[in-house]
Amino acid sequence: MYTIKENLIAPCLVDMEITTVCNHKCRYCYNYWRQENALQVKMSIETIDKIIDEIIQNKVFNVVLTGGEPFTNYKVLLHGVKRLTEAGILVSCNTNLTLATKKQLIELREAGLPHILTSLASFDPEINDNIFGSKGSFVKIIKNILNAINAGIKISVNTVISRHSKDHVYKTGLLVHSLGASNLFLTRVVPNSECKAEISREFVLNPEEYIPALEDAIRVKKETGINISSLIQYPVCFLRDVDKYSDFIGRGCTAGRKMVCISANGDSTACFHYNKNYGNVIEIGLKKIWENMIEWRDNSIIPEDCKKCKWFDWCEGGCRVYAEGIDKPDFMCKGSASEMPEPIEDYKKSLHLVTDGIYSVRQGLRYREENGFWLFHILGAWITKASPQVGAFLIKYHQNNTSFKLSEFPGEKEELSELITKNIIIKMG
Repeated sequence: MYTIKENLIAPCLVDMEITTVCNHKCRYCYNYWRQENALQVKMSIETIDKIIDEIIQNKVFNVVLTGGEPFTNYKVLLHGVKRLTEAGILVSCNTNLTLATKKQLIELREAGLPHILTSLASFDPEINDNIFGSKGSFVKIIKNILNAINAGIKISVNTVISRHSKDHVYKTGLLVHSLGASNLFLTRVVPNSECKAEISREFVLNPEEYIPALEDAIRVKKETGINISSLIQYPVCFLRDVDKYSDFIGRGCTAGRKMVCISANGDSTACFHYNKNYGNVIEIGLKKIWENMIEWRDNSIIPEDCKKCKWFDWCEGGCRVYAEGIDKPDFMCKGSASEMPEPIEDYKKSLHLVTDGIYSVRQGLRYREENGFWLFHILGAWITKASPQVGAFLIKYHQNNTSFKLSEFPGEKEELSELITKNIIIKMG
């Protein structure tokens, strides 16, 4: 599971917008709706260094450098990758890839960048370029997906489902797999909280219209083996069939629970789709910003019916922004999940792996102490907690880089299974 119920002392993840400047004008993007004369901001090296200092001090595990288009501020992008990597923080980049050069991609990989999330609206170049508001973008994206992969950077592709492309998922999925992408995300549009009335029907589909697109993605996975998911949680009560749509269940919402978003001028939000400012990180620091976001962790903005749902820990009420109000049900919610099967914790699915044998703690582990437990991180949004006893054990064997037997593990089998599921522990034999 992704959900951690406790109120964490600091965010685990930070999305940092290093520039508001973008060479695209994607019709679905929250930035698209900013006023034409809005001030364009590029983060300076001095500013990003101050923010990274805060990130290091608060023991954040993972930072995503985003925009705008990060390659319009390449010097700061490269500097940020280097500093974060040197600090042992996992770094990723969200980019449309159209401005990147082969040399820059190689340089970023050498600096420590392991992963890029990019977008492809459709396998059809004309549809793709129209949605992105940039003629020729399709060709550039395809070329630089290949260049990035050749440089050793893992690529994930996000496809935002629209009325133009909802029937293109299968062919788009086959295309990105053929290019070598590792992940395909099928994401619904979440309008920015201040501009919902301006969003055209072309990007706000009826809930039922998403189902064929999700089924096409499942078909692509079956045929190719590519990983599929969504960047924004679909409510479980909407999907209903938890076995069929299991790839789209369990992400939850990291906004304000595990994640802080920082804009190019240092202001903070819980989510880039929600415009409430919780303070400027340069002025008040990351810890105070996190304290200001307590409403996202104390469940005060979760609809009452969602709190009672047995699938809440997997869904967290869907998207808080895609609703009539921040504390109202997600527009895609379909009510009670009482007739749905009981949820099964991830660790229970892997209990069969907990047998006599040799285990090791994966190298590259990140960890920090919380109030009464430890947090551990290896990849992306997967944050795992452990008891103090197990936490101390993991840190010891990680630092010594030694293996251990099942009989030496100080916790229950269920806890070991959870750590295996989240790739914290590897079974060697």
